[in-house]
Amino acid sequence: MALEEATRGRRPYPLPLKEGFSDSTEERIRNRRFRVRAQSLGRLAKPLMVVLSLALIALLSYLAIVQMKHLFFGTRYFEIRSIEVNGLNTVVRDDLLKFAHIAPGLNILTFDRSALRERLLQHPFVKEAEVSLRGMYTLKITVQERTPFMYVRSGTGFMEIAEDGVILTTEGFGEKEIPIITGLALNGKQAGDSLAEHDGFREARAWVASLSSPILAEISELNFASRHNPYIFLRTGIKLFPSGLDDLKNRFDYLRALLDNLKRNNVEPEYIDLRAPNEIVVKPRKPFRALEGSKQAVAGR
Repeated sequence: MALEEATRGRRPYPLPLKEGFSDSTEERIRNRRFRVRAQSLGRLAKPLMVVLSLALIALLSYLAIVQMKHLFFGTRYFEIRSIEVNGLNTVVRDDLLKFAHIAPGLNILTFDRSALRERLLQHPFVKEAEVSLRGMYTLKITVQERTPFMYVRSGTGFMEIAEDGVILTTEGFGEKEIPIITGLALNGKQAGDSLAEHDGFREARAWVASLSSPILAEISELNFASRHNPYIFLRTGIKLFPSGLDDLKNRFDYLRALLDNLKRNNVEPEYIDLRAPNEIVVKPRKPFRALEGSKQAVAGR
């Protein structure tokens, strides 16, 4: 009897009571049916409330994410407002920022410092670069510039080369007080390319780095068309054939005295050859009426 009543109580529509029950019995039956229905609804309500709660949490989380995304990326609150650049001597600040695609308005949460540093290092004049934030709204950039170490003649122009071999510019005019190197084949080279693996450049760099400033001041050009047998033009226009780097450094003071002596004797050399082991060969410029077959002079050891 109880099972039948419970089964009937789960149905969504009321069943008529059988005739012959007393009023109190019918009331108890109705109450029992009501309780059964209420229990059934209660069992359904719990998972429904869980589902609704989860849906509400998901909705609120989505709205929070949207608002946070708008706050971080859709407003100016997290944008860089100023850029500080330190270490520039040759490069113009605005040119460097334009080269590296840097401008106020970058979002501090999304910009890539490593990528920015790599873009800065692609500039020929930038040897080292550091990128950091000072405070919350200032981008700080510190660079170490390369400096011109030598000119390399290429065609009708001059390439400015840093000591590490990076070509700084191909538009030089030779106006700076740095050594001029000729005889290197650099066809197709552009600013930013490196000559670090170029044999001729490495030989020329060794000479320039080793020669003292007083010696370099008297040299107009070093030619390394043959890197094992380079020759030099002095500022006086005299061509000089050294036997080697160390020999040139050791005998340069004697060479200078020799040039002074030749000048006092009104002798204008065409070239001076230091390659002989025990003597210096001086070839004077021939006067216009000089006889053919005149011998070159030997100046001594």
